[in-house]
Amino acid sequence: MYSDGSDVTVREREVEHTTSKDGASPVTVVTGYFDVGEMSAGWYTVAVTHGRPDHLPLVRIFIGDWSESAGPDERWGLRIGIAPNGPSLLDWPEDDRAEAAPIFTPLNPAQVLGTPTEPQIFALLDKMLAEDSRL
Repeated sequence: MYSDGSDVTVREREVEHTTSKDGASPVTVVTGYFDVGEMSAGWYTVAVTHGRPDHLPLVRIFIGDWSESAGPDERWGLRIGIAPNGPSLLDWPEDDRAEAAPIFTPLNPAQVLGTPTEPQIFALLDKMLAEDSRL
């Protein structure tokens, strides 16, 4: 997807209420899709851990071809932490990278920053934050 985001619309989907990995804090996860006309341009999740100011809201953006015929080299995922001073791309933990490998390619900051993908990802993030009423 190469776009400045102006042709993308946000479609809100599920809201999940769960707990943190350590089971100590409630977590809300919202899911949504990026659409361009009738086509999907990707999807996202946003996880917020309640009562834990040390845990940044975590955004995951997934782009690429998610049809059954596509492979992990045609699908990408990014992690973005939302800090008070703004968003920043994050590395994927090794366990998550290994789990993702057969499904999609997890991209780390060095694989995005300074590439044509960088402004697109931040345009999608801006669109999501502006248009998803749950955020």
